[in-house]
Amino acid sequence: MVRKLSFVVATTLFSGTLLANETINLGQIDIFEKSNTDSKFKSNEISAEEMELQNKNSVLEALNTISGLNTYGYGARGEQTVSIRGFSARHAPVFIDGIAINLPVEGYVDLSNYMTFNLDKIQVTKGLSSPLLGINTFAGAINLVTKRPTKELEGTLSTGVFNGKGRKSYLNLATNQGLYYVQASGSIMERDYYPMSSDFKSNSNQDNKKRVNSYKNDQNINLKVGFTPNETDEYAFNYINQKTDKGMPVDVNTNGKKGNPYRQWPYSNKESFYFLSNTNFDLGYIKSRVFYDKYEDSMNFFKDSSYTQLKFDATPYDASTKGISLELGQFDTLRNSLKLALHAKQDVQKEDDSGKINRNKMNYFSIGLENTFRVTDDFRVIAGASWDKDDVKEANNKKPDIYYGAEFEHTSHSSFNPMIKVEYDIDDSFSTYAGVAKKTRFASLKEKYSYKFNSYIPNPELKPEQTINYEIGANKLYENQGIKAVLFYSDVKDYIQSEEIDKTNEISQNKNIGKVKHMGYELEYFYAFENNLDFDASYTRLLTKNKEVNKDTGKKDLITDAPKHKIALSATYRPIKALMANVNMQFSSSRHTDSKSNAKDVSSAAIWNAKIAYELVKGLTWDIGASNIFDKNYEYSYGYPESGRVVYTNMTYKF
Repeated sequence: MVRKLSFVVATTLFSGTLLANETINLGQIDIFEKSNTDSKFKSNEISAEEMELQNKNSVLEALNTISGLNTYGYGARGEQTVSIRGFSARHAPVFIDGIAINLPVEGYVDLSNYMTFNLDKIQVTKGLSSPLLGINTFAGAINLVTKRPTKELEGTLSTGVFNGKGRKSYLNLATNQGLYYVQASGSIMERDYYPMSSDFKSNSNQDNKKRVNSYKNDQNINLKVGFTPNETDEYAFNYINQKTDKGMPVDVNTNGKKGNPYRQWPYSNKESFYFLSNTNFDLGYIKSRVFYDKYEDSMNFFKDSSYTQLKFDATPYDASTKGISLELGQFDTLRNSLKLALHAKQDVQKEDDSGKINRNKMNYFSIGLENTFRVTDDFRVIAGASWDKDDVKEANNKKPDIYYGAEFEHTSHSSFNPMIKVEYDIDDSFSTYAGVAKKTRFASLKEKYSYKFNSYIPNPELKPEQTINYEIGANKLYENQGIKAVLFYSDVKDYIQSEEIDKTNEISQNKNIGKVKHMGYELEYFYAFENNLDFDASYTRLLTKNKEVNKDTGKKDLITDAPKHKIALSATYRPIKALMANVNMQFSSSRHTDSKSNAKDVSSAAIWNAKIAYELVKGLTWDIGASNIFDKNYEYSYGYPESGRVVYTNMTYKF
């Protein structure tokens, strides 16, 4: 019998048998890689236990352990997120319990602001994502699944400290009374600064002690109430309140004269209300998600590094997203299962520019169909398609000029995205699959309409980017180990890239001028030794190619934030029941951060982390550890060094 690793949580399939016999977390999304063998690997899922084991406090840190994903940053904005197989965060929506949370204007989300303490798992789908997920799943999708209680009374209380005058505390309390359940959680994580690596060479902007303007405060409250009238039906309301305020460390190479480098986020808040349901019928089910998200933030720009005098008035940002998603599914009938999904969403953004209110409004609609036909018990064909549409309803121009009037042109685009995938289980331990999918990404409001501090001319005519994703994979389990391999290839056209249209004033514009290819492979391996030692590793090889020559430079633009090599390792040893030690490492090779020049390439880095935990008495655990234990000086964005060594300790009680 295959020995299961302690961190493995099997991804489940919405088949008739499962729906009839067990309750599935409403927050999960459909992921194609669902075979019994594939579910043993971490390439599509990381559990709460594994995140705690490796002390991954933020979603950003957790995702960096998954093959094909790489952390990168938006430099001066102080934001960080992940790429999937070399594609930016705009190409892979982030969901909470199946509800997209990407910011309306930017089209991405700062994952360093999202903590893992209230999560049950993180799901990741790449390349061949389901057409049921909605718009913009160009490279894949990321889903944060919040906790759901299973016991009459359960909870976690934890507190800890770390370098940089850092503190963290979180509390989870929950009850499941059969007919209903309640889950409440809250967390605070804050620091005054993060320490610099001792290898960093000090300059006029930054010493090698404390990162200037790197304070950060994160707070989160989550309340979930659910009603379960029977074994299959479930109805839940979830409320999330998230607040962040933080400094934005400057480019250590800045002269302070270009790009307004001295910035802070006095607040960046998000409030979410949503309702989830699953109702079973004789032949199928209907799932619903109704949601409303409210975003508020403001960015302050200062005259100099003293951060005492504002350079100009702050620009408060107010946005909201509301919508509904429905999924209607048929249980297996004569080896066939059919699912239909409908998504409707509206994004509204308001910006206060010195008393003048500018608004943007965008509607999105998607209808997806997916059919699974089981030719035999071991051979499945999955085919489907989605029809996606965006529709601009309002687009105020805050700077009417010779190019555009007071209102930008309202545009609308639609796209048909078919896919097909075949799965074959050679035996109970050996599975294979292959598939192809067309995917589309609509341009974000910022890409269409932003002037970017007078360095860009808007382009309301931006078309959707399109890709054909090809993928083939196999995984094999042995008695206490497993190996998985995936080959992928993406052929992209209408890629959005900037083109300089006014060389004298250095003015650029986004255009659909790119044709690129992303290709590579992912390898994953795990081994469960007999002496309570678990080991897992993954390797990603990524090759990218820009097929178009930039008319401004006469050269092909470089593809940024797409390192050629990515390695993730983790080893966990449990010599006795109460004692655990973990060592993990994430490596990424050098990368381009400027599409026009390799002068701003950042070097490769291997970041090692370690943790020891001991259960003092039943339920009470003390741990101590360090991230970046070798104090490596490294960057994800040129000029923005990451934290040096951070030592931490925590006390956690679970019941």
